[in-house]
Amino acid sequence: MEHSADHLMRNILIIDDDEILLFYLKKYLSKNGYEVCCLTMGEEIPKTLEEEGCSFDLVLLDINLPNHSGFYWLNWLQHYHPKLPIIIISVRSGLDQRLHGLKNGAKDYLIKPFHKQELLIRIKNLFNQAQKRTTTIGDLTFDKRHNRVLKKGQDLFLTELELNIFQLLYLNEGSVLSRDDIMLHIRGVKHNPLDRSIDIHINKIRKKIEDNPSQPTYIHTIRGKGYAFHAPLLV
Repeated sequence: MEHSADHLMRNILIIDDDEILLFYLKKYLSKNGYEVCCLTMGEEIPKTLEEEGCSFDLVLLDINLPNHSGFYWLNWLQHYHPKLPIIIISVRSGLDQRLHGLKNGAKDYLIKPFHKQELLIRIKNLFNQAQKRTTTIGDLTFDKRHNRVLKKGQDLFLTELELNIFQLLYLNEGSVLSRDDIMLHIRGVKHNPLDRSIDIHINKIRKKIEDNPSQPTYIHTIRGKGYAFHAPLLV
């Protein structure tokens, strides 16, 4: 059984009215290290996504569903769960359908019948692309794609200025950046010794990212010199 780090414990939701296909997809993807949940109707999607403790990293969505089509649920997912990536799996192979799916937010469009290994490769590629856009720093995650910082999965809601300072310090990990360095980078001007705005912003960032802001783990004050970022190792 494969359990490479790029998809360990990834959760996949599959919506398809072909129960035989669902059985084999679940069996195959489970053997390759994924957690899989299957639905046969789109109407089950809202309740499933709202269940406590239920979180998915990817949706495989058929177009030919009873009642509302998969395109309806593609639009619904894009509206209510815009950050959840979707791969369409469909017998509809026409160019118009494929373009419609991709234009409306699907990350990929796979035409049935497809080989199970092709699906696995596309899933891995999608997760690998997403992983390159995020960086883990201790218990923080820097999401470059959405320009945000998360702590244990929770968005810390840093302002644009705070994000710029955080990224500057992180990219210069281990090096001491003076207030002049920081001010010049984020404002394009030299730091006024009487201006305490950099210190104020650093304190605001610490309150959001640190467990104990008075004894910071990430952003250290180097007396008389400035600030330095350190990424702790999780044990």
